[in-house]
Amino acid sequence: MNLLLNASNLHHGGGKTVALQLVDGLAPLRPQDRLFVLAPQDAEYENLRAHPNIELLSVADRFHRNWLEKLRQVHFRFPALCNQLQIDKVVSLGNVAFPAGGRPQLVYIQLAQLGHPDSPAWQRMSPRARQKNRLMDRYVAYHLKYATAIAVQTEVMRRRLAARFHRDESSLLVLPNAALLPQDVTPMPEPRLPLRLLFLSHYYEHKNFECLPALAASLQRRQVPVEISLTLDMHEAAGAAKVLQALQPFSFVRNLGPLRLEEVGPTLDAHHGVFLPSLLESYSGVFAEALRHRRYIFTGRLDFATELLGDAAFYFDPLDAENIAQVLQDAIQNPERGHRVLQAADSLASTLPDTVQVCQLFSQMIDRI
Repeated sequence: MNLLLNASNLHHGGGKTVALQLVDGLAPLRPQDRLFVLAPQDAEYENLRAHPNIELLSVADRFHRNWLEKLRQVHFRFPALCNQLQIDKVVSLGNVAFPAGGRPQLVYIQLAQLGHPDSPAWQRMSPRARQKNRLMDRYVAYHLKYATAIAVQTEVMRRRLAARFHRDESSLLVLPNAALLPQDVTPMPEPRLPLRLLFLSHYYEHKNFECLPALAASLQRRQVPVEISLTLDMHEAAGAAKVLQALQPFSFVRNLGPLRLEEVGPTLDAHHGVFLPSLLESYSGVFAEALRHRRYIFTGRLDFATELLGDAAFYFDPLDAENIAQVLQDAIQNPERGHRVLQAADSLASTLPDTVQVCQLFSQMIDRI
């Protein structure tokens, strides 16, 4: 079978990480198939060439900068590639299906906005960011008509997309996230004060980095012993530079800069937990990594988190910096509760699929469509 794995939209962030993980795990499961991977240039996809049944096809940088170029490729170049390469099935990993000439097509949705049109994140965005994200939302929604089946990362997203797009639930599949690499559990670093938390994310408007300056001021005023590490590139977005500038007076918030995939595990091992005040997620890889490493999770009390994590996390109101500070302070002052949260995380982690199991499920989904 000839498969086209379309990762053209995924050139950075968690979406790219998930795509690399899925394709890398899929290749050895289908040694008789030819896997054509359509991907951005110079974005770590080159490592996939180690698999003899993978052939890389690239999209130029202008694909990500010019909407007319994107439309031209999606509606003309990609269908032509399907004909030229005699593709049997298409898997679109980056949210956008395309006219594939009637071929079965599985589209993997990681765009959280699509399932949360009522999220407070929309009101927190700048007018420009809101317009950009609304256009992206409509663009993805329009192209769903080309999808035979849709895969999402959680039951929350499956229910939300079924309701929004009136899709038959049999065509909506759940493909969960998984930690990057199976590994031994590393003990929590000692001492546990100050509490060291990792905010592992590129800059996106819905990640709620803007809560940090007010949170830092509250933590300083309350004298709460917390250190927060960021992984931002100050040049990746104007918002990132603005947040880092506002945080300069607070030495307990530091920026490590972007991490390579192989650095994620060791960096997380050096922290007591993760901090994710995001207003939108489809299923953050940060949750999967923290559970795998048996670390504390501090995140917003929103359905994408509470239904997935249950008692395995500390929750706060992501729109209220004082509430976030209070939750962090309470967690430090109540170590017994922290122990119960870690026990719940350990129990939950033992039930979640690992990378190999997720990739096996992914392969089965491809066979089903």
